[in-house]
Amino acid sequence: MNRTINRLKNIFVGLFVVSCAAIFAYHYMWVWPKARCEAQGRPWAAKWMKCGRVYSIETLTHRPLNVPPINGEARIAPAPKPEIAPAKK
Repeated sequence: MNRTINRLKNIFVGLFVVSCAAIFAYHYMWVWPKARCEAQGRPWAAKWMKCGRVYSIETLTHRPLNVPPINGEARIAPAPKPEIAPAKK
């Protein structure tokens, strides 16, 4: 009987140690890097587990702001506002 209790005690202590190590590894690999990234105000790319960086298109193309379109491209006009019909009397 005493041998069985010791064996069960060792099994449960082993399961406890393994589960604590698994929880620590999960936090070390996923939770803490994500929290650090979001604290910096950067987006977290969960698919690659990397901290992303947002670049504007002007930065990538080295094109200045407020430059007219090239190659005759027309600017997209804002959609017209729908007129509201007057209330019936």
